[in-house]
Amino acid sequence: MLKVVPLALFIGAAVFVSTSSLRDTRAEAAFKVPVVTVKASDFAFSAPKSIAAGQTTFRLVNDGKELHHITILKLGAGKTIKDLQAAMKAPAGPPPAWIVAMGGPNAAVPGATIDATLDLAAGNYVLVCFIPSPGEKMPHAAKGMMLPLTVTAASGVTQAGATFAPTPVPDMHLVLKDYGFAFSKPVTAGKHTIHIMNEGPQDHEAIIVKLAPGKKLEDFNTWATTGMKGPPPAMPITGMAAMAKGRTAIITENFTPGNYAITCYVDAPDKKVHAEHGMNLEFTVK
Repeated sequence: MLKVVPLALFIGAAVFVSTSSLRDTRAEAAFKVPVVTVKASDFAFSAPKSIAAGQTTFRLVNDGKELHHITILKLGAGKTIKDLQAAMKAPAGPPPAWIVAMGGPNAAVPGATIDATLDLAAGNYVLVCFIPSPGEKMPHAAKGMMLPLTVTAASGVTQAGATFAPTPVPDMHLVLKDYGFAFSKPVTAGKHTIHIMNEGPQDHEAIIVKLAPGKKLEDFNTWATTGMKGPPPAMPITGMAAMAKGRTAIITENFTPGNYAITCYVDAPDKKVHAEHGMNLEFTVK
């Protein structure tokens, strides 16, 4: 990263800004992305009402007592959260074409913080949690866990008090497809920044869990799809919420040695979740 020209060089010429210093400042800004903190409780989100377009890190802080995630949905022109709520109450069927899944942090256990970096264009969005409470089928969204978000055109003006983080630089890739997951290389112990790509054609998510000793992904899928009763056989640690075909996003996680798995619970056209179609992957980190 280029460094800003030292202040001492401006002595005697304070009213001038050199071309090189301006270029250096812009270069430094280009290596940072804004961080939007979203706090989740049972059952609501707290987040800014408006953000600027562009690459953004969404930081989910789970202050609740239940599992939560953020699925970011882009609404078509003229559509609002009321239209989305009406669509969710409609008879079963594919979602309207004006709803596009963009991804988001997926999923955070109580007390955890999960980041996901994605690129949003200007428009109207809604933050949604589709995870149900233990023993229920009703998603948290039906309990009011939905929050509108306006993304405005980037202006180049930094908001006072804004938080920034270094631009994540991926060291590996994870492809989502119908129906499977594929890493670009084996996951080793340590910190990894993963570029996630949905090659579709359906929406897909990535729920990454660390398996408890002696447990398999099958045990977690059974637990998750039958009411989440009793101790979980795996712990969600990170992941990407549902994203449409062609969408990409980035997550970062510090993997410790152990057995892990990835699964997807997005509904297929036949009403089965993608995990039931074999969209599962177990891997060992050494």
